[in-house]
Amino acid sequence: MDIVLTVVIGILAIGGALCVLVSAMAMLRVEDALSRINVLSPATGLGLPAILLAAYLNHLTEVGHDWIDLIKVLVAIAGFVILSSVASNTLGRATYRSGAPIDPKTSPNELAQAHPDHRRD
Repeated sequence: MDIVLTVVIGILAIGGALCVLVSAMAMLRVEDALSRINVLSPATGLGLPAILLAAYLNHLTEVGHDWIDLIKVLVAIAGFVILSSVASNTLGRATYRSGAPIDPKTSPNELAQAHPDHRRD
């Protein structure tokens, strides 16, 4: 059982680190600010929770079970997922409304399409 848990911890830690690495490499390749914000989502929504879960499981094998630590980890994971979604949407909208240039390959660009029932004040 110890070997299985060690393998699971390794897979979670390496998988989470790979998500962060891929997001960092993608940030260097994208052309505009809006896309840079979007490529951060896998790192904060998937990579960091996987790393945190791996750290908790490692702590669990060394120290043992503690309800307070489990609650802390669950709150932190929920915080990563929720805050990642809200922050990406907020930063993306702010970037678009600021007039920052958008890569012409961005398709579909639904924010640029005028809707007859919405007015921009």
